[in-house]
Amino acid sequence: MIFKSLKRQMFLPREEYIINQHVSIEGLDVLLLSFTIDNDKNRMWMIYENEDLLKSDYDYDHREKFTTNREKLLYSIENHNTYKNFYISEMEIQGHTVKFGSSSSGPIYNHDMEKLMQLQHFAERGLIFEEWDDVQLESLVIAQYEQMEGEVTPSIDETKELDIVLHIDKRVKEIPIQYPIKVRFGKQNNEGKVKYYDPILGKENYFYINEIYSYNVYEDILKKVEEIDDVEMREKTIKHLNQAMENICPRDKNLAVIRYETEDNIQLQFHTKSYLESEPLYLSSGSSIGFIGKSNEIGVNGYKLRECILQPIDKDFNGELEIELFSRFYEIPERTVS
Repeated sequence: MIFKSLKRQMFLPREEYIINQHVSIEGLDVLLLSFTIDNDKNRMWMIYENEDLLKSDYDYDHREKFTTNREKLLYSIENHNTYKNFYISEMEIQGHTVKFGSSSSGPIYNHDMEKLMQLQHFAERGLIFEEWDDVQLESLVIAQYEQMEGEVTPSIDETKELDIVLHIDKRVKEIPIQYPIKVRFGKQNNEGKVKYYDPILGKENYFYINEIYSYNVYEDILKKVEEIDDVEMREKTIKHLNQAMENICPRDKNLAVIRYETEDNIQLQFHTKSYLESEPLYLSSGSSIGFIGKSNEIGVNGYKLRECILQPIDKDFNGELEIELFSRFYEIPERTVS
């Protein structure tokens, strides 16, 4: 490493206001460290301990340990929820409102020079307490929130009470359900109501299947790129989209799509049994099966209609599919912390 590169990682703020206050966010004891002012960005800094990170051992170089897509997806959900991410949209301090445009956070590793320098800085400022002396570095998370560009830098009087209020954005978490269903292809009779146990509610919940239909993705790509006037750009776009889609759906097949409703507009994730029990494929394109739009439509039961892609099927398929309500998403509402 050359010295110029090292200097980019050094933590040398031009000006700094010490905050040094504890707040509780989602059960975590979070220490607000300081608000720093630099030529390029103003930032609010915090640190907290997340012991769950020590249990996380996901290794992208050893993905072969997953024998099925089910194992891979379940581990991905568990690993993602371990990080307990939350986003602070703005901070009120001494009558000033500081809006944050971006943030970053992560645990401190021995080889992470930049975070180690940040930790050293705050330790030298007397903000890292001795009670953390025996804490594993990998469980300590340093987070920074960057003030929006164009916003006025707050004038903070350190001789007065800081009176800090944090506005934390809503966020979405995923939890496994794994409820098996056999469903015939086409429109559903008898309202298509399906009951399952919802661990978030702690009781029975349900959703409505409107339809399982066949989606010709390549035909849809051609229709959408017709709106591009530039011929060369249109051809490049078609080629790029087709190449990406070939990892998901062979050209001689269509995609099966489930259309469903929930009374409280819950987003659900469905997979076929065959997909969940098959061996994972790791594609270099990063393509994956997921959700598709039409978000403004109302279903036959009067609720917002959602759709989820299932798997490739023969163009003339008209049989029965074994699928699972694999997971559901739930929203943690926005909140204010003083």
